[in-house]
Amino acid sequence: MKMRIYGAVTCAAAVLIIGSGTAWADDAVSREALQSAVRKGLDLLVKTSPTFIKKGGCNSCHNQMLPAAAQAFARARGLDVGEPIEQLPGELSELTTERYAEYSIAGGGGVNALSFELFASDLMKEPATARVRAQIQYIKTQQLPEGYWRGGGSLTNNGQQGLSRPGAARPPLMFDDITPTAFMIRALTAYGPPSEAADNQARIAKARQWLLATKATRLQEHAFRVLGLKWSNADPRAVDAAVRDLQGQQQQDGGFAQLPTLPSDAYATGLALFALHEAGLASRHQAYQAGLKFLLRTQAPDGTWHVRTRSLEFQPYFESGYPYQHDQWISAAGTAYATLAIAAAVEPPHTAGQ
Repeated sequence: MKMRIYGAVTCAAAVLIIGSGTAWADDAVSREALQSAVRKGLDLLVKTSPTFIKKGGCNSCHNQMLPAAAQAFARARGLDVGEPIEQLPGELSELTTERYAEYSIAGGGGVNALSFELFASDLMKEPATARVRAQIQYIKTQQLPEGYWRGGGSLTNNGQQGLSRPGAARPPLMFDDITPTAFMIRALTAYGPPSEAADNQARIAKARQWLLATKATRLQEHAFRVLGLKWSNADPRAVDAAVRDLQGQQQQDGGFAQLPTLPSDAYATGLALFALHEAGLASRHQAYQAGLKFLLRTQAPDGTWHVRTRSLEFQPYFESGYPYQHDQWISAAGTAYATLAIAAAVEPPHTAGQ
């Protein structure tokens, strides 16, 4: 059941985003509680990352990339979040600079994992290395004529060979087309070569038009449609309409659910709140505060959140040291999104107290 008490608030979202000063929560979560939740949330992700790399042999989206993005975001807001999430250097993986250059010509691979990698790189303020430049060129070859990038639930384009292959459908992380499209907009904005500015902007505009014409159905699609429109500098009225659609998904417990048939969880709630933050909704807004309270209420004593998997088995299961057994990988991703949302409610040093 959707959250009825926010009906009036949702309808006024366009006004609230530009700062009308209404609908603020009277009992906002304290800064201390937010800081503690962020530190606890990242603690096990930091500690188990080396084990995941050793056993899994890769930088995963759920245990490395999203946590690294959340950690960098929290650090930028003045939070002490420990040692950096350990990652396998890109050139030590099979996806080297040369491999991405080959993909740009002959096709192959997909953009799903790359979406999370470049999102983390941007938040970590990493420069445009030769490998990143090769990734950007590859991204451009994978944009469809309609303006979007295919996700795991569709067929993956195989470049100039004109072939396609079934994608790795791993809901909710890698399933829809809206998610990689929003991430690619951000990647082109952050790392698109200045010498190709006109081409970069043309591609972003084409992706924006596709997002404007595309209807979201699942929570993740609603959230990333907000993000994609905001990151592509869409008309504020279009962003506000997407925000209203996203807020309309909020449940009675203050959280958000991945699907209408599922209960609220940290993955959906963290992602939704982060999208609302990026769109300009203040963390003191009562809808945002209700989401924060859901997250703090459901955080386990060890700082994690349990999110149940709904993906078919994709690779051999192994223990990384993170809890929840077969649910551990999506739980790590959910914890990362929850941490992003909570950290967004902590004012950065240069604005705190103003």
